[in-house]
Amino acid sequence: MKKRKIFLIGEESVNDEIKTLLGDKAEFVSKPDNETDIIIDTFNGETGLKIANIQLIDKHCSAEIPVFTSSLCCSVSELFAASSYPKRLIGIGLYNTFSKAGLLEIATSKITDDAILQNAENFLNESGLSFAKVPDRPGLVFPRIISMIINEAVQAYSEKIATKEDIDTAMKLGTNYPYGPLEWADRLGIDLVYQVLYSLQSYYGEDRYRPHPALKEMVNTNMLGIKTGKGFYNW
Repeated sequence: MKKRKIFLIGEESVNDEIKTLLGDKAEFVSKPDNETDIIIDTFNGETGLKIANIQLIDKHCSAEIPVFTSSLCCSVSELFAASSYPKRLIGIGLYNTFSKAGLLEIATSKITDDAILQNAENFLNESGLSFAKVPDRPGLVFPRIISMIINEAVQAYSEKIATKEDIDTAMKLGTNYPYGPLEWADRLGIDLVYQVLYSLQSYYGEDRYRPHPALKEMVNTNMLGIKTGKGFYNW
């Protein structure tokens, strides 16, 4: 089987996880062009930077090349106006530790091209990656749920209902999660958890998604978890 040429743009740590996951099943290229088979934008965060990535890809790659774009903080449809080729955009759930979930979430928009989607699905199948289609909404499904669980755990911790260690142990034992919610927040990145919740609140206009103030304080003080060495825990 011919190796697909993959161009990665976005979060270095997530890009490294993709490279480890795919191993020698793919060839990773240093710049996008019309010889690229699949493009994966792993950036989660401020929409302006997300748009800049999409426009860079559009400048160098033809309309037939599928583009997976991480949809934790921005749905695919929100990128339509910024893209020259919106029919090739496919949402995907990418974040630190995503490979531990064992299932990728992908989201198509109402105008996703069928041939491009089939090409993208063939790539996932050839790479041995299990995936499920979910609605085109910020946060997709699992990241949305885990972010809300983390938000509730932060509330319990702030109210001193239990220690962070006890909260994490209870959730690991009770749900068989690989990490407790506060440790998982550190691994995902406090800034990402905050941004997912903020995006959900903005999109749906519902107070239940409002990020706990403690998350905002941690973002402001650069306590982002593993990537800065300090979050709920010291790393």
